[in-house]
Amino acid sequence: MIVVEQLTHIYLPGTPLAVTSLQDIDLHIAEGSFVVIAGATGSGKSTLVQHFNGLLLPTRGRVRVGGMDTRDKDVRRNLWQKVGLLFQYPEQQLFEESVFAEVAFGPRNMGLDEITVKGRVRAALEMVGLDPAEYEHMSPFALSGGQRRRVALAGILAMGPRVLVLDEPAAGLDPAGREQLMHSLKDLQEKEGTTVVLITHYMEDAARYADWMVVLHRGRIWREGTPRGIFSDPEGLRAVGLDVPVPCRLAYRLRQKGVAVRSDVLTLDEVEEELKKVTGPGMPAAGLKAAGT
Repeated sequence: MIVVEQLTHIYLPGTPLAVTSLQDIDLHIAEGSFVVIAGATGSGKSTLVQHFNGLLLPTRGRVRVGGMDTRDKDVRRNLWQKVGLLFQYPEQQLFEESVFAEVAFGPRNMGLDEITVKGRVRAALEMVGLDPAEYEHMSPFALSGGQRRRVALAGILAMGPRVLVLDEPAAGLDPAGREQLMHSLKDLQEKEGTTVVLITHYMEDAARYADWMVVLHRGRIWREGTPRGIFSDPEGLRAVGLDVPVPCRLAYRLRQKGVAVRSDVLTLDEVEEELKKVTGPGMPAAGLKAAGT
């Protein structure tokens, strides 16, 4: 779906203030996959994803979406319909008087008739867990922060993008709101076949939902692979400014204490199963205590 070839991006090139944000990035994102892009602040994550819908163009290299080169002006004219990009705190960008009008804004700009627009708005609201009958006539500004973020997401979904790119969509949400949002995104991927590209600093979400991870460090790809593979190296991740989910950290501590558990566990249930193999079914709690938890 997305192919990045030797992508380099320089802000203010040819000036004394030139900054190289990305350098020699090669990346393939498969159609229908759920990909998490992670990295410390300043690693180039946001710059990278803004190339996926043509908001930014490569200084060198190229980006192709569905086989189309984003450097082509004709391609960029319609790319926003294929690649939906949700920035951080999108609820701050809402402006319509009702939830319906907010979600309908994109489809109407696509020139769709009102019957089609209405169907898309209601389907999109249902996708993000908002009952159209209850919410479509409400002002978005009367909603909670989490609900407004869902409205912003519905506004993008109503345009029917093949790719959904989200930059820290759970930032500022409480744990329940974050979990609801992540469930909605995973449902979109699994039920609708939408390609989801997510920037997040919540490594538990990456472990739970991602099919593939890409870790950036100082504008380059440090490592990519499955969550199991990425999180099996906690010391390497710390060296590039990232932490690991609690179960991975726990398994690492157990191995340091000589307990022979797998290095690629992702959940506490998997840690418990590993402890049962080593100590017997009655001993997991003792093993967890030995790990310092």
